[in-house]
Amino acid sequence: MKVIAIDLGATSGRVMTVTHENNTFSYVENARFLNKVYDDNGTLRWDFEYLMENILSGIEKALKENPDIASIGIDTWGVDYGFIKDGQLVADPICYRDTRTFRVQSDLLKRIPFEDIYKRVGIQNLHFNTIYQLAAENIDFATIDTFLMIPDLIAYRLTGKARLEETNASTTSLYSQKEGKMDSVLLKMINVPERIFPEMIHPGEEYGKLKKEYLPEGIHKDIPVIAVCTHDTGSAVLGANGKGKFAYISSGTWSLIGTELNKPIINQESLTANFTNEIGYHSTIRFLKNTMGMFLCNQVRDDYEKNGVHFSVKDIATLVNEAEDIDTFLAVDDPIFETPSDMLSKVAAYCERTNQAFPSTPGQMLKVIYKSMALTYKKIIAKLEVLADERIRSILVVGGGNQATILNQYTASACGIDVITGPSEATVLGNSLAQLLALGDIASVEEGREDLTRSIESKIYRPQELDYWDRQYQTYLLRCMS
Repeated sequence: MKVIAIDLGATSGRVMTVTHENNTFSYVENARFLNKVYDDNGTLRWDFEYLMENILSGIEKALKENPDIASIGIDTWGVDYGFIKDGQLVADPICYRDTRTFRVQSDLLKRIPFEDIYKRVGIQNLHFNTIYQLAAENIDFATIDTFLMIPDLIAYRLTGKARLEETNASTTSLYSQKEGKMDSVLLKMINVPERIFPEMIHPGEEYGKLKKEYLPEGIHKDIPVIAVCTHDTGSAVLGANGKGKFAYISSGTWSLIGTELNKPIINQESLTANFTNEIGYHSTIRFLKNTMGMFLCNQVRDDYEKNGVHFSVKDIATLVNEAEDIDTFLAVDDPIFETPSDMLSKVAAYCERTNQAFPSTPGQMLKVIYKSMALTYKKIIAKLEVLADERIRSILVVGGGNQATILNQYTASACGIDVITGPSEATVLGNSLAQLLALGDIASVEEGREDLTRSIESKIYRPQELDYWDRQYQTYLLRCMS
């Protein structure tokens, strides 16, 4: 059986045809395109029409090449949204990296303590959470018909049906897992009317049928648009099949580090550690923490390119291995690193502020970043073990970032356990798995995950130089946690 998986990340998007046949998965790329923000008089926005043009082009190509495609699924990043009025998008969605939420977050938490928010929704405190974005809106909500998250906006354009998918809604810090709807108390606190939130949809349910106008000539059939885990991390985790008790790292623009649970952990300790309880397939819990991902590396590399220093992704391992080791560490989640552009200058400012040496070569710079990321992973996984009361035996790295071999090795050595690479296309495969489960082509999540494991090659990274990495960790804690 064949399905279309639409997968949008914060830096790129793709439309893929995924085939499940003889207990194996395969996929073909129909479209790949950059995703980037633009500056609208000081506000960072996503170009939604550009995204739709590329998505529709990919769908058309996929259907022309595979008229037997059975369904379409959509996943994207979380927290961002758009407003519908009279059937049309009011304005391009504002990007979560826009700085408007910092002040609003501080102001709102003076009125309602974060502890009260966390008890209601169990989501970690991040300035770009939808609750703060909505509180920052300069809009008359009386003029708005409907609120939709990014994947729901795409589904609305494809089907004409407005629904709000649960896994992405759970990233908003406004979704009550107990009630299965947006939290009325929190909405009242930010003066947002409940009426603008449409009916909830869950993975495996159908948004509607693809509009006939989007079907290529000669195709005359109903193609359902099926709700998958529309938050990309939810799809990535569905597509992950670790062995024993493992932690996953969904590695992309962000790194999301966690484990899969049957029920949320919402207590004072998880609040203090700022862990989140996002919803996964069939209401499982993705108990995790966000940290900086490949965004920092990619921004630094872009800056070097602009300065005339060129190196390919294939060159990175050699550059890092040959670079002199320096005891500089970055608190990669420092707000200074969140916004795009001029990242080398931001690293320099951070090093000056923390009295550390500035990395003098591209290899040194990337070594410092990768080491800092790996040590951050160690800190998060150590806390995860305490909160979940489990001993993590291995780490499964999925997503495009698992191609960073140096980071994988650093992570294994820093954490002192094996790192196993799962599918780099875990999000696409998890997206398609949810569709195939809904269509009855696969009987269970366990069966689907086994088929996924059978379909991809994996690599194991063993810990090395444990004494060195223990010393590095102690120095990192002194430099970055004070």
